[in-house]
Amino acid sequence: MKAWTPSQILIWATALFGIALTGAPASADDWDVCRNAAARMEQQHNMPTGMMTSIALVESGRRSPKGDVKSWPWTINAEGRAYYFATRNDAVDAVRRLMSEGMRTIDIGCMQINLRFHPRAFTSVEEAFDPMSNVAYAAYFLRDLETRSDSWDQAIGRYHSFSPALNARYSARVQAVWGKERETARANPDQHPSTDEATAAEHAGLRLSSYSDDLQRYSDDFSEASVIPGPITLTETASLSR
Repeated sequence: MKAWTPSQILIWATALFGIALTGAPASADDWDVCRNAAARMEQQHNMPTGMMTSIALVESGRRSPKGDVKSWPWTINAEGRAYYFATRNDAVDAVRRLMSEGMRTIDIGCMQINLRFHPRAFTSVEEAFDPMSNVAYAAYFLRDLETRSDSWDQAIGRYHSFSPALNARYSARVQAVWGKERETARANPDQHPSTDEATAAEHAGLRLSSYSDDLQRYSDDFSEASVIPGPITLTETASLSR
């Protein structure tokens, strides 16, 4: 087991103390922003109903004060350790501390976008934690994966990993959650909000050429079972560490 750094201990304590202190998020809307953004992207990109919301639940789900599991926007996973923060600012500060130590593998937000494989996905850490920006990037990622895959099921697995041993388990997990999401969608057919695609894309700050490059590197890296050496470079993270 890897030893915890002082920053990781501080981050863990901040996450634990913040949640214990507040009991509930600063805004009740925080419990719904991931789901609402995912539902918008499903409709906008003509994706199967409930797919994005199911992935979000698997990626960042936690127990709400009402007892159900909902996606939490202020979630990070740093080298396999998950942290849930009470506020966006706490989450942003935690990521900056980890990056200052050279940590490479950090997943962020509703859809747990990995900064190692998508270093140009966002212009700042703050934008990475913006639910619409985070989910919109994930939607483009999934759409592109779907065009390179035989099915949505395969694309879902590849969202997690290109390793067959890993993506099969992940896909099965999402499918189990998705079954419940389908039932919810049938019971509430009008729950998905609509949005204008151009407005959402602009809001997300997507740079599609950079996105395509990152996706290809992600695909090649896992397909060849290789490892990118060293930490994320300063040129890749300059905008993220502001």
